[in-house]
Amino acid sequence: MVSLEERLKAGFPAVSRLGRTDENGLPRRNAMMQEIAPDLARFIGEACWGSLWSRPQLTVEQRSLAVMAVIACLRRDDNLDGHIEAGLDLGFSHEQIVEIPIHLLFYTGAPIANTALHICYGVFKRRGLTINPTRHHDTSMDSEELYDRGVAQRQLIMGDHIAGGLEESSDSVDQDWRRYLTEYLWRSVWTRPLLDVKQRMICTLAALSEIGDEQSLRNYIRAAIRVGLSQDEVKELFYHLTFYIGLPHARRGKALANDVLSSL
Repeated sequence: MVSLEERLKAGFPAVSRLGRTDENGLPRRNAMMQEIAPDLARFIGEACWGSLWSRPQLTVEQRSLAVMAVIACLRRDDNLDGHIEAGLDLGFSHEQIVEIPIHLLFYTGAPIANTALHICYGVFKRRGLTINPTRHHDTSMDSEELYDRGVAQRQLIMGDHIAGGLEESSDSVDQDWRRYLTEYLWRSVWTRPLLDVKQRMICTLAALSEIGDEQSLRNYIRAAIRVGLSQDEVKELFYHLTFYIGLPHARRGKALANDVLSSL
């Protein structure tokens, strides 16, 4: 049996790694919350940091990536600011953190991705970081090479067939749309080097847990196993997101994961 005080303290190592401790090594207190809702502050300490972030099924780095991605989708800009700070304290480079909104571009849409990038910029400037962006988009390729490499990357991630995908349609607009996504989502985004495919998959699943439809989640859950995430990691991801997206969305993701994984 674990006391609630022990549960609270179980979250301290993660809180410390995320740079959220004071000069005494204790979690920083939210003065507003302590004044008007001290029980909520305690819930966060126990149920979030102590009960979720301390679990071994995902690393703190994986959990941080997922949270930054989903908070960007939710447009909780104040929270995103704090989690970007935490990501930097955890050891992600600012170049890696910039990859999160870039990766989300075709999943959330440009306005949300651009807003997340603006939050990143503000944090980096506040910290006095020297920003020297590296260009990874190879503009020397022609459209056929871009497409062919995109096809290869999509096949590597998703396999031979994506249920409900545009390849099932003979409509000319759908065919153009498929090519567009192949060139830019699969070749130009998923092949970028600063996040590996498992990290990108965590960001994608986190985003789709909030904004994706059922078929998209099913496809990407299957792909997550394909790229090397374990079944336990996939299921744990939805458990972790309970505190950020709410129980209904998290339960939907976990139920879909159970269904997909049982058929593998």
